Amino acid sequence: MARFQKGQSGNPAGRKPGTRTARTKLVEALDADLPDLLDATKQKALEGDMVAMRLLLERALPVRRQACEPIDLPAMKSATNLTSKAAAVLDAIASGEIPPDVGAQLMTAISTTARVAELDALTDRIREVEERLGLAERMRAARLRVHGSEE
Repeated sequence: MARFQKGQSGNPAGRKPGTRTARTKLVEALDADLPDLLDATKQKALEGDMVAMRLLLERALPVRRQACEPIDLPAMKSATNLTSKAAAVLDAIASGEIPPDVGAQLMTAISTTARVAELDALTDRIREVEERLGLAERMRAARLRVHGSEE
């Protein structure tokens, strides 16, 4: 038996739709004074108040993320396996073609790809063993019972 009814709240006595939260009420109360508050904080920052300056800068300016130009590594494109691709990235870092942080990101991507490929290979091997042992249909039925669909 299902614990909750579909379409019915788990807490019928909870907050009603449209009820304003304490945060919403505070924002609405400050809304009219916001320009004055910002001016006062700005003035404090200009007078040397480092807390006010930090507050303004952290809230007003987005965090700058380092952007990289697209890179062209012919050795990586022509590599036929993940090990060769990783070697091409390491060579590019060593020769100064790409910065170390970009190389680290590429190595992480290669590593993730290797793990996904490994999982795919293991899944294929398990299915092959199930087929050989005549367990394939029983295992598919078990997966259907557990997950509700074929994966």
